[in-house]
This record gives sequence, structure tokens and C-alpha cells, in this order.
Amino acid sequence: MTTHPTDPPIYPKRYWDASTTFNNWNKLTALDIHESLRTEPGFEGQNVFFHLNHPIRFVRIVGLLVDIELRGRYTILTIDDSSGACIDVKITSRYVAAGDEAEYPSNTTVDNIDVHVQWNLPTLHLDSKPVALGSVLEVKGTISVFRNARQLELKRLFNVPDTNAEAAAWAKTAKWKKDLLSQPWMLTRQERETIDERIRQEEQAERAWAKRKQEWDAKHGIERRRYEEKKEAKRKRADARMNAGALRGSGILRAPWE
Repeated sequence: MTTHPTDPPIYPKRYWDASTTFNNWNKLTALDIHESLRTEPGFEGQNVFFHLNHPIRFVRIVGLLVDIELRGRYTILTIDDSSGACIDVKITSRYVAAGDEAEYPSNTTVDNIDVHVQWNLPTLHLDSKPVALGSVLEVKGTISVFRNARQLELKRLFNVPDTNAEAAAWAKTAKWKKDLLSQPWMLTRQERETIDERIRQEEQAERAWAKRKQEWDAKHGIERRRYEEKKEAKRKRADARMNAGALRGSGILRAPWE
């Protein structure tokens, strides 16, 4: 386990599914994402960040849409959640190959999000309705880094309809941080041993399945070759019988002038 003088231990990756934070949307602020999360040696480039020793990959923020910008095939939303920092949210345009006539739910990789461009000015559409600057949005995504700055890769987007809903969202953020992120994630020895045993059983089952598949392929591969050999021998015998009764030269088709 990796340890730090002031931080709790970072558990090996095989234990992360047991963490509440790893597979859930972590309710954070833009400032948290920029300043409170850290990377760990050995996990670079995997878009996994840590708060204390909690592994985090999915985050949720709530804030005002203050800007929309086009950058090539990406649309960048700037969200201000009044935490003391803004954060960029990247939307990727859907790639459609030439000749692809399939119907897609949207022109981005998020099914209910469209970006329309007129006179080089982008407009955001959520569930086919335009989203105005100043709208309050709930943004869910993964964290990536662009030019040494953290940003979100958009996965889900929701409109926050009124101030009551906004206040409720902020309350959920405060509760998540107080009840979960304020304390280190701890696994007892028995919990680790249980996870290790489950992993061993799964790996053993995978090896047994791979062995059975290899044996099945080998057996049926031999049977298939024998079938093809018998089929070819039968074809040759049939050809020989047909050719045995034919007149000499009847297998040659002559041209009319010959």
C-alpha cells in the first residue's frame, strides 16, 4: 500500500469497487475538483483522483452556465458554482463516417445533448430545448486534464428548474462531503481477505472456462477437419464416377469454328 506522512493508506486497485466513491457520482464543487483532489503515483493517466484515500472518477457539480465556446469538434461549457472557481465542461461532437446513414439521438456523444451552430455561434440544446446562458445546470462527468487545468468530460446533463431544487442540490453536496469525504475510507483485514478470496474464485473460474473453451475448440476443430476431409473424398469419388462413363474428350467444350 502507498502511504503518505499525513494521508491514510491508498488501497490497491483491486479493492476500489468496495469504495462508496469509486462507482458513484461524487457531489463536489469546482474548487474541490481543482484543489482538493490529488493524483497518485502509479495511477497517472487513468483519470482517477483521490480525496484523502477515496478513489474518485465520477463527479457531479451544480452551477451557472456562463459561457459556451467552440474548439474544433468540442464544445466547451464554463460552469460557475460560486465556490471560488469555475470549471470547463467538454462536449464531444459525434463522429459519423461518410456513407453512414444510421439515425443517432443527437449530434454529440451525449444522447440528449445537441449543439447547433449558426454564424459560428454555438447554442446548447438539452432534450431538444435551448439552454440559455445563466441557466442553472447539474453536470455529471469524469475528470480530465487539458493544458495543466482540470476539466470535466460531460456524461449527463440536467436542468435545475428553480431555487428550491438548487438549494436541495447544494444540501446534498454538503452532506456528501461531511458524511463521507471528511473521513478516510477504511477496510478491515477481514473485508480485504473477503475481497481477495472472491477475486481468487473469479480468476479460478475464468481459468477453468478458458481451459474448457480451449479443449472444446481443439476437439471440434479435429472433428471439423475430419468432416471436411470426408466431404472432399466423397466429392472426388462422385467426380470419378461421373467421368468414368463419359466419352473421351467430352469434357472439352469446343468453339463453333473448331
